[in-house]
Amino acid sequence: MSPSSGDGEATTRQLEAAVVAMRDALELAQREADDRLQAERARASAEADQLRAMIAELRRTLEEQQERHDAELQEQRRQAAEEARQLQGTIRTMREQLGGESG
Repeated sequence: MSPSSGDGEATTRQLEAAVVAMRDALELAQREADDRLQAERARASAEADQLRAMIAELRRTLEEQQERHDAELQEQRRQAAEEARQLQGTIRTMREQLGGESG
């Protein structure tokens, strides 16, 4: 075995070791990137769930407010109709009284 042959084998082993180390580093970086991606997906999913729950709660609140508002409007309409009936009755009574007095 010549000295240059030994140097070549050492260089080859060093290169192989460097390739293995780079491959290991690349695999580790890929696993870390995958882990970060998975964690980010989980965080985004949890945030989306929270937003969906918040939207549902806001929708329920708005529907309840709308129902209360509709009920209040209906009550106001009922009261206005009752007042109109009372006024019509008062007008009718006054007309009758005026008609009876003039006749």
